[in-house]
Amino acid sequence: MSEILEELGEIIEMISLEIVTLEGEDIPAFGRMINYLSEIEDKSNALNDLNFNQLLTALQGYLEKLILREAEEIKPFEEGVERLQISHRNLLNQNPDSQDISQVLLHLGLKPSEVEPVNHKSTNVTANKTITEDALDMEEPQASGTDLAGEKEKFAVPDKDLNDEERDILSGFVIESLENLETIEVSLIDLEQDPDDSESINSIFRSFHTIKGVSSFLSLMRINRLSHKAENLLDKIRSHEISISERVIDVILESVDLLKSLIEGVRDGLEQGTPFDIALDISAVVHRIDLIQEPADQPADQIAAKPIGEILVQNKEISTESLEKGLELQKHDPQKKLGQILVEEKIIKPEKVVSALRDQKKFAARNMGLQVKVDTKKLDNLVELSGELVIAQSMLRQNPVILESGDQKLTTTLGQITRITSGLQTLAMSMRMVPIKNTFKKMHRLVRDLAKNSGKEVQLILSGEETEIDRNMVDELYEPMVHMIRNSVDHGLETPEDRKAVKKDRAGKIHLNAFYEGGKVIVEIVDDGKGLDRDIILAKALEKKLITEEANLSDTEIYNMIFQPGFSTAKQITDVSGRGVGMDVVRKAIEKLRGRVEISTIPGKGSTFIISLPLTLAIIEGMVVRVGKDRYIIPALAILKSFQPGKDQYYTVEGKGEMVLLREKLIPLIRLDRILGGRGECTDPTKGLVVAVEYEGHQMCLLLDELLGKEEVVIKSLGEALNNIKGIAGGAIMGDGRIGLILDMAGLWEINSS
Repeated sequence: MSEILEELGEIIEMISLEIVTLEGEDIPAFGRMINYLSEIEDKSNALNDLNFNQLLTALQGYLEKLILREAEEIKPFEEGVERLQISHRNLLNQNPDSQDISQVLLHLGLKPSEVEPVNHKSTNVTANKTITEDALDMEEPQASGTDLAGEKEKFAVPDKDLNDEERDILSGFVIESLENLETIEVSLIDLEQDPDDSESINSIFRSFHTIKGVSSFLSLMRINRLSHKAENLLDKIRSHEISISERVIDVILESVDLLKSLIEGVRDGLEQGTPFDIALDISAVVHRIDLIQEPADQPADQIAAKPIGEILVQNKEISTESLEKGLELQKHDPQKKLGQILVEEKIIKPEKVVSALRDQKKFAARNMGLQVKVDTKKLDNLVELSGELVIAQSMLRQNPVILESGDQKLTTTLGQITRITSGLQTLAMSMRMVPIKNTFKKMHRLVRDLAKNSGKEVQLILSGEETEIDRNMVDELYEPMVHMIRNSVDHGLETPEDRKAVKKDRAGKIHLNAFYEGGKVIVEIVDDGKGLDRDIILAKALEKKLITEEANLSDTEIYNMIFQPGFSTAKQITDVSGRGVGMDVVRKAIEKLRGRVEISTIPGKGSTFIISLPLTLAIIEGMVVRVGKDRYIIPALAILKSFQPGKDQYYTVEGKGEMVLLREKLIPLIRLDRILGGRGECTDPTKGLVVAVEYEGHQMCLLLDELLGKEEVVIKSLGEALNNIKGIAGGAIMGDGRIGLILDMAGLWEINSS
């Protein structure tokens, strides 16, 4: 019998997993679940358990209704499967299930006369303890304030090493769950801004629901219980039993933080091969969720995803009796829409129907698109192959045989290939692009927490959230943005009292904006605080001996001092900032992305930080230059100016080598042929070309023989053997098949300084 029960448990878990991964009306998944239920029926003939058998019959009937579209809601089926798991667990522990499951059976469509009652108050005695019906109910914690110390975590202390399949399942769970928790955080902030946003409520509910379902499948009970509690809270919000409030948002954020810690405990155990550290006490958060669910708040007025008639009843535009009358009339005239019938019968005004239809369409629009998850490595390979195709196509067009052919048909065909290749590369690149929206919205919680800790009032304004950036930039951009937002709140914005004294609004504003400009992505962080103080920055730079008193610096150069390592003008160190380890991290992170950060500020009015980023990391826009027989690519973002210096601009300085005067400032001259090998044609800088470039505030002039033009090239690695060559960031295959080396400004500066 125990062997049969174990087999039944595996099949029930497969049904549970199908439900968790179900998307929309997935008929193949419904078919698989029908087969699983039939298999359970075949194997459970020997079981003499009333609850188990009734649940199995009801589940089969309800699933058939879902397939035939006689039922729409999946939730009753899901609740029935969860109850089947409980019944199976009780059988496995030799504790016959004596709970009243009549409500579950009724939700699954059984008639009251078909539900066979059980002894609801019976008690089962085992060798070790007495178990009441409350203890048997595994859907909810035994009491609102208790922890789950006695609950067995399947993988918490493994009796043996996990096999590869178990590791893969757990790793997938960790990745998906952490992504879902990020989704919850973003949606929660949206919800706090707009409590009537049913899309955000549904998004949060689905994320908790997924974590709950998979953690149950894996028997990670603390994660399961906490996510289940949070899901129940969201369900009550969806059904208008609880309204959105700061208290609700806070407790859900607490749940998210605790779930992160629990899931990271699973991740760390997998990585280190140790038992999972998931014994955190969840009782305090569970208790707070329970308190919130006491009927104190008024129902929120949110529109759920329901048929038009139910929406009208929910909005109290019509009565249930009126809806039934309209549906009855529709049976006799099926061609007419329900809304049309209600208007003709003068049950409701047309504008009310239009309003309800708009709400219905909002939900429909959100569910129109189908999404497929693709391994990011496959996307990267697609981008790389499309880049190779572009290079091959360019080489083909420049082939001397093709150029000399003069065949009009061949030229037309090549033109078609060029258009298709270009379109394919654009499509491949766009598949790697993601909206900056999620990165922006994560800042809502950061600002919320910073404002609370600093005693300031801060309003975060977002615009341009749909601007797309390379997905590889998303994570890299997050940290520098956090540093900049922290600085804006701590250093830029004044306290409410100080703002009031200078006739500003009590609440300071931080505006995050993203847009495209000149083939780049621009991200602006604008605050309306007190701005940067030129004199304080200058005094601090002199104190740290970053500049001399004789230095004649522009305002821009002075403001850029805040990017120096260890530089801080804070009068005291706080939990937020003041240690001088922020803005230098920002500049390095942005330049690592081949971007640039600039500052503009107006004292007393505020500051603007402008981040310029390339559209993608796979392709670089640069200036192709020639030095002797070699060709190099200078990243466009690093270029300040190209010119031919006059004799009055060229100097040799003892101990410092050759210098070029540019904008009243002497800049080191670097001869690329000498530091990278090769032999240039131009030996006299006043007869050649010079390109002025910048890196982390350092400027250099590069001596060249010829500028060949501006191009977008696909970046290629030079391989492990050549990866550590200073001054070279990578290579690119040019249109004629030759290699061009991409210059690395950081490496060139290091070579020149040594």
